[in-house]
Parts: sequence; structure tokens; C-alpha cells
Amino acid sequence: MPLRALTVALLGLSLSACLSGGGSSSNAAAPASADPLTISTTEGEVRGIESGDIRVFRGIPYAAPPVGELRFAPTEAAPERDGVLELSEAFGSMCPQISLLSGQVQGNEDCLFLNVYAPADAEDLPVMIWIHGGAFVFGDGGGEYDPTRLVEKDVIVVTLNYRLGNLGFLAHPSLDSDGGNFGLMDQQEAMRWVKRNIAAFGGDPENVTLFGESAGGHSVMSHIVSPRAEAENLFQRAIVQSGSYAAFQSPKAASQASGQLVASALNCPDAGAIDDCLRSASVSQLLAAQGSQSIPTVDPATDLLPKSIYQSLAEGDFNTTLDVMIGSNQNEGTLFVALDELGGESLEAQGEAEYRNRVAEFFAPYQAVVPYNDDQIASDYLGFYSQSSAQYSEALSAIWTDFMFACNSSAQAATFAGRDMNTFKYWFRDENAPWTLVNPVAVSFPLGATHAGEIPYVLYPEQVMRDRYTGDEADVDRLAETMVDYWTSFARNGDPNTADGVAATWPQAAAGRYMVLDVPEAASTGAADFATYHRCAYWAAPPLRIE
Repeated sequence: MPLRALTVALLGLSLSACLSGGGSSSNAAAPASADPLTISTTEGEVRGIESGDIRVFRGIPYAAPPVGELRFAPTEAAPERDGVLELSEAFGSMCPQISLLSGQVQGNEDCLFLNVYAPADAEDLPVMIWIHGGAFVFGDGGGEYDPTRLVEKDVIVVTLNYRLGNLGFLAHPSLDSDGGNFGLMDQQEAMRWVKRNIAAFGGDPENVTLFGESAGGHSVMSHIVSPRAEAENLFQRAIVQSGSYAAFQSPKAASQASGQLVASALNCPDAGAIDDCLRSASVSQLLAAQGSQSIPTVDPATDLLPKSIYQSLAEGDFNTTLDVMIGSNQNEGTLFVALDELGGESLEAQGEAEYRNRVAEFFAPYQAVVPYNDDQIASDYLGFYSQSSAQYSEALSAIWTDFMFACNSSAQAATFAGRDMNTFKYWFRDENAPWTLVNPVAVSFPLGATHAGEIPYVLYPEQVMRDRYTGDEADVDRLAETMVDYWTSFARNGDPNTADGVAATWPQAAAGRYMVLDVPEAASTGAADFATYHRCAYWAAPPLRIE
């Protein structure tokens, strides 16, 4: 999507609170040893550390390093090791990416690590696998995420790294392997590792919840429609947080054409050993040649992602045995408009012509499929915000929110519920949500419940969450406790409602209800309220260009 690089690069990005550094066996993992910190896995023993009542195992290699001949190759299981792998407080290296703070290359290609967080006395507990966001070009499963509050509710949490950008999603005819979806292959290999090994940590390999935000949520959706994931029964439940965007995904031909442009930029030959050229290119060269986001490729020749999310859902060709929790935030788009403002003047200062240019930029990637009348949409949304002092910023933010996230999420939830799946919809609306950048941001319009705003309530350290909350501390504590209860109850039973009934009852999506996650108390509301707020009827029949 040809939007401003920083904004689009952060699409789906769970922004960093504390930036971190950093052969298959058919035998099941051995039972837990007498030493709860020493675990026998199918690759060898690992020894973790203690953090209070939680056992922490950071930096476990779940796959062979994707270097040399394994660069641009399907993920291979980690080789067996001799001796005990001594783990520490350090995370394994993140996958190569451009630092948002310094603009420098960081990470290492030897990056396929995961982290396991388990209660001290875990036994047959539900497992939650977190897939980080970051537009498929940024992020990692390391120090930003602290699952302590989830683990204290008797679940095991696994976080992971996966290949990003050109190293994770480069499609090219000479690299014709599952559409170049190496990052998705990494994620599925991590799930296989969990299935083989998590019992030794005290987890139940048949009770796995896959959850992720934005690019991570988009990944979860990709695995929901992946025949390979279904055939291997890699997970049983799914939580999709702001991941309903770009459901058409990229057709193989278009992705390979983009890959050929990358090869040309690296001065690879037009024919012959193009794969050798790509594998010998430096990480810096590959990162410099990539766009500001990546999207998985649809490849009908494989069982990884043979159809797009949109097509799979429309045809009912997806894993209908899953339990699903899915939702979006009230003001998703404000993050992207705010980040553009940080790089210069506010949209109000730049004027209506620039606003219309931004709307045209936004819709440009879609015009070949649907001829949106971007000028009419720009006018309509200006009318919706005619009384606002930040009319241009709020109108553009709402287009992002409604078109990209909210109405897609609603439609996907309806599809799941229509297949009699246990489906639960949420609408995150706390406008005082903790900011997810390192420092608070001052912009000319209200951010509200912006993109990634829900993550701190579930996966940030409690004090960080409080320090960044702009409302009453008691409110954020109460909502966080409610959300942690919902998330872990869903992981345990496929139903977010707690056994003790302390939190508000969360109705099934089939009942036409949303759970509103807001202060002072969570409460359900009708689907019509959501659809009206986000103008989903408008997007069901948007203005189109007349040829």
C-alpha cells in the first residue's frame, strides 16, 4: 500500500514498550523431570529460570536457523542437541528488521526462537500462542510482551519470532515454495514444536489457543483458512485482535512480479542462478529493497494458503471446528494519522487538498479490484465530521478504522457464527488506553481507543500499563482484570465467560451482541450499535467510479 512509509510500516504493529534485543522427531517430549526448570524436549534438554512463581524459558530454538541454503526455504525443525541448553533472562535474536528508533538494521537471521512462560506447578494447562504484529516487517516475541497476568490465571503462554519482510515473504518464480510465505511456515513450525513439547512444560497440546494482534491477527486468520493447519490440528481456538484487514491477500502472480522487482534491485540476473543471487545478498540489501509492509501470498498449488482469507470464508472452506473470539478497536485509524503528523504538520494545517490526496493514496491499491470513488468517499466522511475542529484528521482516521478494520471484523464474525462456531465479538472502546510507543505522543486530535490499544491490558507489565493510562488507575486495573479473565477463560473452555460470573456475561455473536470492553465496566451491546458507529451499511455499498 503506497502510504507514507512510517504509517504503513506500523500497520498491525504492536509498538514496543521495551524493545528487546536481541531434524524433526516423531517422539513425544519426555515427561517433566524432577527439576521443574529442566525440561526434556524433542531436541534436547533446556533449563529455564524462575520469575516469582513463574518458570520462564526464553530463547528456545524451535526451528533450524534459516541461513545459507535455508534462506528462502521452507522451515525445518530444529536439530537435536547434546547437553543442556542453559537459558537466561536474554531473549533469542529478533529477526532482521529496520529499527523504528534508529533507522538501523537490527536482528539476526538466526532468529527462530520461542519463549515459554508456565506456572511453577503446571499440569495439563491450556496453552496460548501469541503472534506479534508489525506489518510483517517489524516486531518480535520478546521483551515487549509480559504474559505474567495471563500465566497467573493458570495458562501457559508461548511467544515467538518469525521471518519478516523480504526474508519472510518474498515470492519469486525461482523460489517457488508455498508462495514465499516463509513467515507463515515459521509460525506453523512453532505450533508443531508446541504440539510435540508443551506437555513436558505442563501444557495440554490438545487445548491450544492461537492469538495475535494486527499482522499477528492477520496471521491467525491465515491459519484459520490454512488446510495444512487444519489437517495437523495445530490449534483449537483463535483470538483475532484487529487482524481482519487485507482479507483479499496477494495473488501469486502479483507477489512474484514484486519479487522480480526485488531481484532487479539487487542486480540479480534475469535468468539462471537468481536463487543463488538472492541467497547471497546481504541482509541490509534485502531490507532496503522491501516495502513498508508485507502481505502473505495466495498460492493455489499448496495447502498452506491456497485461497485468500476472503475467498475461503466466502466459500465456507476453512476450519469450522474452532472457537473464535474476534474484535477491533473503536479508533484504529488514529494511530496511522497521528504518526504521519509526527513527521510534519497536522493534516488541518496542510488543508483539504492534502486530505483528499491521502484518501486517494489509501484506496489506490484496491482500485484494480474495486473502483472506489475516493473523492466521493472523502467528501462523505468530511460531512460526517463537519463539526470537528480536526475534521480532516478525524475523517481520514475513521476511513482507516471503518473500511480497514471494523466492518471486515464484523463480517468475518458473522461468517463464523453462521457456521455454528462458538463465536464471540468484542469492541474495545477505552479512550484512555495506554499508549504503546515508548513515549507519549501529543497530536492535534484525540487518539481515542487506537490501534494496538488493547494489548497492554493483557500483555504488558501491570505498572507500565498504569503509568501510561490517562484515566483513573482503578478503571484500568478493573478492565485489565476483566480482559485477562475473558482471554484465559476462552483459552480454557472456548467461552470467555468466567466460571464465577464476576465479569459481565459475554453473549455469543449469533445473538447479535458485542462485548464492549470499556470503563468503568465491560457490558454487551447490540451489533446494530457497532454497525451504525462504523457505517458498515455505507461500506456494504460504497461509492464507485462510473466508467
